[in-house]
Parts: sequence; structure tokens; C-alpha cells
Amino acid sequence: MLREIIKTNSEKYILHIPKKYLNKKIEILVLPFENETKNEYQDISFQNAIKKTAGILKSRKIDPVKWQKDIRSEWE
Repeated sequence: MLREIIKTNSEKYILHIPKKYLNKKIEILVLPFENETKNEYQDISFQNAIKKTAGILKSRKIDPVKWQKDIRSEWE
């Protein structure tokens, strides 16, 4: 799938079709971005929370499989 959001400044736009889509039926849609329905991923507070917490344990040497087993064993 190919998705691109642009800010228009002209009525014309040249499209580059990737080779993997050649000789296939494709659908090209033009929709206003501002009118999309809002979902939890577009919520600004949700995005800020993700940005602040993403990679928080990256600097620690944690084996994710062992960590997951330890967390699960606490509830048994």
C-alpha cells in the first residue's frame, strides 16, 4: 500500500506508480485530510504519551522474552 499526504498548491499533481503495481488494477483516491474521522491515534494527548514513553527501556539490557515470562509468572 502506498499512502502520501501532501499540501496542495496546484490543481495538477504527477503521480509515481511503483513497479510492483504495474499491470494491476489500482485505486487512486483524493480526499481532504482535515475531514478524516478522528480516532485514538490522531488524539494529540495519546501521541504525546507515545512519544514520551517509546523506547523508555531501550538503554537497559533487558531480554524481552525473559521479561515477559517474569511478568506473567507474577500472576500465577
